[in-house]
This record gives sequence, structure tokens and C-alpha cells, in this order.
Amino acid sequence: MSGSTRKLLIAFGVLLVVTIAWNSMERRRTTSRVRSFEDVVIEDVTRISISGKGNDVTLEQRGGVWLITAPIEYPANQTLVDELLGKVEELTTVNVVSSNSANHDLYEVGADTGVLVQLYGGREGDRRLMSMYVGKMTSDFSHTFIRRFTEDDVHTASGLLSGYFNKTVSAWQDRTIFSLPVESIEQLQVVGEEVNYALAIRGSIPDAPEVPWVLQTEEGLAEADSSKAMAIVRKVAGLGASGFPEPGDPVEADWENPVIMIDGRLVDGSTIEMRVCEIPDDNNRYYIRKGGDETVFLIYRSTLDSILKQRGDLIADEEGESGS
Repeated sequence: MSGSTRKLLIAFGVLLVVTIAWNSMERRRTTSRVRSFEDVVIEDVTRISISGKGNDVTLEQRGGVWLITAPIEYPANQTLVDELLGKVEELTTVNVVSSNSANHDLYEVGADTGVLVQLYGGREGDRRLMSMYVGKMTSDFSHTFIRRFTEDDVHTASGLLSGYFNKTVSAWQDRTIFSLPVESIEQLQVVGEEVNYALAIRGSIPDAPEVPWVLQTEEGLAEADSSKAMAIVRKVAGLGASGFPEPGDPVEADWENPVIMIDGRLVDGSTIEMRVCEIPDDNNRYYIRKGGDETVFLIYRSTLDSILKQRGDLIADEEGESGS
């Protein structure tokens, strides 16, 4: 064995020993006594500020509802906010791994490397209840490095926390397009290049057959398969988006000439409408916008497929069995 080869093997062996020792030390640090990190009364939190890694966002509670107030104003995803607050409430630390400020960036809890999470509340809503940096996960993928804003100590906290705090602005947005009672929709029309049908519940149009759901065909009115009709109505009534264009991203859509138009009438006489446009160079998603709202949503083609049915597939069978 040559001298150079022997030196390489020795260097590799030393590196391996150091790596094993470091991982072993980190594991010991993350198996010590669990402590509560902060004593925050979640019900007192009225504002959440998150900044770092290009995902700055402010969430505020108004009238019991959480809203995004910066960098845009839009209803927030209540479930995601509840999950964040739940993680804060159960936040526990295992040990301090470093008290040296020079190591903050190593654990991604520095001013330029961490995600700063600040909770506010109190009578005026401006009292800071908690402020911490959320960093990277530990090597065993079971803990997260965190640090109080005013301290140098870096703690290991139980669980993988980054995903609950570090989200894009669009991820915090409420993705609900419609949230309507199913029974409130009495008519629905879907028109596109490959689909064209209209559904109506019994009694909502004159001279309709006495059946649960009526389908408009080229030959006139026919009985619709009620189970298929209800599946479409349920999908529209609770339609949700897959996401949103990121703030600042251009939206190239011709809303005057959409590829799909979905219109409906409710039992109270009001109407709903949606317009769908293609996204350039994207075969899986579409832009979608509802009437009276400039918000542009993203929706998957697979979601639309549950609505884009052929008229022949919606007609009840010849024996009049229209499903349950």
C-alpha cells in the first residue's frame, strides 16, 4: 500500500469517527429531559408575524376569523393557522445544543438564516407574547432547532416544525371557492369545448318531468341520473382550489373567452358563475375565477373532470333507475 493511499484511509477514518461522535453527541442532546419552551395562552393570540426565507406574512384575527393582512389582504386558511397555534401550545424543548451566537447560522436560527415567528395579543393586540427563530431539523429527523429572539441558546424542540411555520403566502390563503349548502343549488349549466349540459332540480323549470333531476338535451328535457347529478352539485357547492399564483406572478388569461363556463342558480334566486382559462405550458392546472371576485385560483384538471361530464353519461337508464 502506497503512502498516499495510507494517508487517505487515515483521513477518511478520522472523518468517520468525528461524524459518528457528532451524531452520537446530538442524539444525547435530544434525549434529555423535555421542558416547556414558552407559556403562551393561545386564546390571547390575535396577530402572528412570520418572516424569513422570502416568505414574510402577517396573520390577524378579526371577529374570530383569521385573515392575511400582509403582503396581501385575503382570508387565511383557518386549519393551517390552528395547526400553527397548536404546535406553539405543545412546543417543548429537549436540550440546549449551543450557547454560542457564532453557531446560529449553523443551526439556521440566525437573523438571516432562520424563520422568525412572533405572536402578539393583549387588549390592544400589540403585546408580544412569544418570539422565536425556527431553524433546520436535526440529523435524526425527529427534532427542530429553535432559539428565542432575545437569547443565544439554541434548543432542540420535539417534532418537525418548519413546515408549520415556513409557508408561502399562497399556502396561507383560504382555498375555498364555494362553500354552499348542497340543497341551495337548483340549476347548473356547464359549457366547454367538449362538454355542454344543464341540470335542474324538479320544480325549478316549467313543464319539467316529475323526477328528482332534469337534464337538458338536444332533444329536450330528460330524466337525469340523480346520483350523478348530486355528485356534480356537491362538487360545485364545496369547490376548493389547489392554490394561487404567487404574488407578483403574471396571470395570462383571457376571461372574455374562457375554455369552460360554469353557471348556476340558487333557490333564493341568486346566481353563481365560474370561468376557467388555460395556463400556458401547464397541462395539469387551470386558472379559475368566480363572478364578482377578482381572485384568481388554481385548480387541477382532475378536480374539473368530476364536473365535466357528457350529457349521455348523465341520462337515467331506460328503466328509469336514476340512482340513490
